[in-house]
Amino acid sequence: MKNYYISEGVKALFSIYFKDQTEENFIKALNEFAKESQINSQEIKDKSFREFKEAISKLPTIDLLNTRFDKLEYSIGAKLDKPEDSVCAKLDKPEDSVCAKLDKLEYSIGAKLDKLEDSVCAKLDKLENKLDSFKREVRTYVIILAVLMFILQPTIFDLILSIFKSFLRQ
Repeated sequence: MKNYYISEGVKALFSIYFKDQTEENFIKALNEFAKESQINSQEIKDKSFREFKEAISKLPTIDLLNTRFDKLEYSIGAKLDKPEDSVCAKLDKPEDSVCAKLDKLEYSIGAKLDKLEDSVCAKLDKLENKLDSFKREVRTYVIILAVLMFILQPTIFDLILSIFKSFLRQ
């Protein structure tokens, strides 16, 4: 069984409900608990989104690659403009090699982006599944707690009173 953090506000609302036993206080307590769960899930989503943005920002952009390609093309073009045939023949081979390497680099970057996107989607799906599971658990525990409160109502209050009396005597 997992231990979940419950704020002091929710604990206080539940204690008020146990004292007064009004439906209004019970609904307030449940609303407060649901609000905290929603805030926690939003924080998890925000953190995942920030991490995704950071990972994306570290990848080279297409504009940067295009700029580098333009510089490389200009450099190769300047060398090809030389009148010597031997230089032109020698530059044809590196140009093909550079193009092949650029194609390979572009494919590699695309594969990395796809892998990163799949990883982020998998993490988001996992977080959503955990959140759904948590909501189901909370719903189950609230129903069980409500049923037990109605069934054991006199016993619970006798137990609470005996605990308070023992603390007051000390």
